Amino acid sequence: MLIASLKPRTMGGTTNTGLLAYALARAGRPVTCYDADESLQLTAWARDASDFPCRVHEADTPAFAETIYPAMDHSRINLVDAGHAENHPDIVDSVLEVADLAIVTLSPTTADYDRLTRPERGTPLAKLVRRSAALRPSGQPPATVVLLNRCQAGAASPKKYADLLANGGKNGTDPAWTVLSTRIPRREAIASAVGFPCDKPERKAPYDALVTELVHLGHLPEAQR
Repeated sequence: MLIASLKPRTMGGTTNTGLLAYALARAGRPVTCYDADESLQLTAWARDASDFPCRVHEADTPAFAETIYPAMDHSRINLVDAGHAENHPDIVDSVLEVADLAIVTLSPTTADYDRLTRPERGTPLAKLVRRSAALRPSGQPPATVVLLNRCQAGAASPKKYADLLANGGKNGTDPAWTVLSTRIPRREAIASAVGFPCDKPERKAPYDALVTELVHLGHLPEAQR
């Protein structure tokens, strides 16, 4: 299985990829990571953290579908951290060609919402997802969900942007997105996780909930017993 972790030019995408990998490993699921972001931040995290749960392969290539994907162990959950989608559409196109699920990280702010739906420069992520259908054997794009990130407790913004995403914007004319009920909170222990171990409760509970929701929605198979 291949999960693509995508983001517009926002903060926290690599953090979510790494902590999701931790959660999958805690749940007893074999996981391998691929770093398709040219910053190679996930690669550095795996090198520096004492308890990173799996190997990270460098994979920042627009030939991902042709050169990386065939060599994967498809009995494992393969988690790909992609760079800012609107600025690296060639790499994201190739990842989406073979992904089973795409998780889009988005902070509930006007700036990040605009980067997702109508970036000043670059290709909107919805367009990248939609056009991947032509390259896939099914003729359909991969299942895609939005994970709201850095959500302030008690704030109105997460619900506001979840509604905008789910309903196609203010006028209902934009692409509609499936928004996960799991929300990643705004916490320093999460924001500062990259490069450090996951040995903090704050870095575990939201991502364990994410794994549970993905199983419930049918995006992840039930764990083997």
